[in-house]
Amino acid sequence: MRTFLALCIGYGFLASLPAENTPPLLSPSLYIFGYYGTSTADDPKDFAPGGHDPSRKDALVLQSAEPSISLRWGDYVQGFVTGIAYTDSNDDLEWEWEEYFLKLTDLPGGLEFRGGLMLSRLGFYNATHLHSWMTVDAPLIQSLFFGEDGLALEGGDFSMYMDTEQVTVLTIGYGQRQAHDHNHGHGSEEDDHDHDHGDDHDHDDDHDHDDDHGHESVDYNSYEEYRVQDDVITVGLRRDHVFNDFQILRGTLFGSMGDNELGESSWLGGAGLEYQWRENGYEPGGQSVRWRTQVVRFDGGSVEYHDHEDDHGHDDDHEEDHADDHEDDHDDDHAEEGGGIVSTWGITSEIEFQAHPRVHPFARFDYVGASEELDLPEWTRYTVGMTIPLTDTPHAFLRLQGNADERGDESEQSVWAQLGLSWGGGEVR
Repeated sequence: MRTFLALCIGYGFLASLPAENTPPLLSPSLYIFGYYGTSTADDPKDFAPGGHDPSRKDALVLQSAEPSISLRWGDYVQGFVTGIAYTDSNDDLEWEWEEYFLKLTDLPGGLEFRGGLMLSRLGFYNATHLHSWMTVDAPLIQSLFFGEDGLALEGGDFSMYMDTEQVTVLTIGYGQRQAHDHNHGHGSEEDDHDHDHGDDHDHDDDHDHDDDHGHESVDYNSYEEYRVQDDVITVGLRRDHVFNDFQILRGTLFGSMGDNELGESSWLGGAGLEYQWRENGYEPGGQSVRWRTQVVRFDGGSVEYHDHEDDHGHDDDHEEDHADDHEDDHDDDHAEEGGGIVSTWGITSEIEFQAHPRVHPFARFDYVGASEELDLPEWTRYTVGMTIPLTDTPHAFLRLQGNADERGDESEQSVWAQLGLSWGGGEVR
């Protein structure tokens, strides 16, 4: 909050300075989304790893209200701030900041610097907000590997727009991931890890996810403590290949590494490819197709513990040499040994066809591999739907979507209707 207040003061100061022939400009925007639907699961949140994925059935829910302001001052200084309001599982209105940063752009050498709280530029999905999604929910690999709200870092990054014939951008960032103090109506992660956090946090009974539903072996929150948290380094490379005014092929390579909540190292890496075709090229209107595929590998380190009582093959001298190293840390005859690795991968592929100004069908395939270390089975999701634009200014739409999930011996089918309203645009990113 102190960082945000400082940015607000900075905004006011910059806006008061006389810029050469360019008055200060603050551009507001607002996005509101609500959903209603049903699911064959007793509790849909068991299949909703994303922070803003539909997780309640037979109820009208405020999925998000996102007000934002973009700052453009002169030729080099820009800024952005946005928050999100939503209703939790008790229909209480919650609020949090999603991004706030200042940016120096169009610098010599094609450089651009950002500082603040930012969604890292990793792949096609991480830097986007809910109002930019093609679907009602986030891809599984995005929610499970990057975080329920993606990977946002408090720190800085720089982007280098290379002097090449085709657009090529390299972004390197560093920062700390914010601690999670919200639950979005899902089960709280602290409840799932009572052995780590003790009794410091009080939560409602409806957040006791494992006890209520008996899904201890299928708990997507298990990924949380293995995700990067501190001293996080991110690298993202994007390159566009423009065939002509009508076709574009976009590729991306990305990765991040840092310390996780267990004090061990974690990393993820991935690649993506996107093809776009527009009937009218750069002119508005006409039919269009966008096909996007992204693959991610996730590896998280953990600390293993070894029971000395089972270590009968070691001689007494060896045990005495290590006794001093562990007696202060573990009073239960356990000691830290080498780290274990939680390793898995996933893929998402989605396609949207704007067949008509009022008919935009889409489909998506998600797959996340099994994780033996966390006792998590493989997870497959099939998604089909349609977006129906209702008005142009402000932009309003109705989105209908169906999911079919297969996860181990569990399955779920769900249907969601999302109503969205967008006003403004041209955000600073």
